[in-house]
Amino acid sequence: MEQLSIVIGLLVAHLLGDFYFQPTHWVESRNTKHLQSTALYLHALLHGVLALVALLAMSAITVLTTKESGMVDINFTALLMVAGGVLISHFVIDAVKSYAGSTTLAFAIDQAAHIGVIVILWAILTAQVEVLFKQILLISHQHLAILLAYLIILKPTSIFIKQLLSPWSKELDEHVKPKTTSTLVQLPIQNTLAMAGQRIGYLERLLILTFVLINQFAAIGFLLAAKSIFRFGDLTKSEDKKLTEYVLLGTLTSVVITLAVGPVSYTHLRAHETDSY
Repeated sequence: MEQLSIVIGLLVAHLLGDFYFQPTHWVESRNTKHLQSTALYLHALLHGVLALVALLAMSAITVLTTKESGMVDINFTALLMVAGGVLISHFVIDAVKSYAGSTTLAFAIDQAAHIGVIVILWAILTAQVEVLFKQILLISHQHLAILLAYLIILKPTSIFIKQLLSPWSKELDEHVKPKTTSTLVQLPIQNTLAMAGQRIGYLERLLILTFVLINQFAAIGFLLAAKSIFRFGDLTKSEDKKLTEYVLLGTLTSVVITLAVGPVSYTHLRAHETDSY
């Protein structure tokens, strides 16, 4: 059996089971009833069946595409054990996640755990455990430097920009705050908009750093131009230039920090590629 086709097939089965074949009421039932939810068991069973179908399909394709098909040995017991591993692991991971709530962090950890289990089961099935560990041991300071760069441009940079812009943000709040509306009514809206702005900043810096690492600096200019077009109406219709200055300062600070961090990571990445040759 083709080694890569197996793991790709298992990942396709996972995506189908988690995002396409899972009704919304299953998710709601699991998050409210937890282990008492029938949907939790049905969802795990679905993933086990899909994993088995994917494994059998990859096996059949291998047999059909191999010239000496009689020499292809398919271990159905091993395939059943892998599918059972997917079923059990999915049940355990989703049961734990049902108590964590519907947060972005919980979702990311949940998906990372599922994919990690699939990779481990694939390595066991294809006898690639030793190779997998060797690949893990190949992680060097260059990879860690890139990870550090991505971590720096997210939360730490967001906090720094927020502190830097605090004088302007307080002035804007006083300038645009309605006089007749209750503060209790405005506060949730302001918090929501602030969180949306923070997420936009995250995505902006992630894209810029990624463009730097893949040496696509022209894409950075396109990104900034697109953002300027989207914000043009808000900036030109403002009664004064305070909002314009606030947005420009925040954007430029975000870009400058990312571009300062990016070249360092880019240098480490290219050094690692040179060492590999």
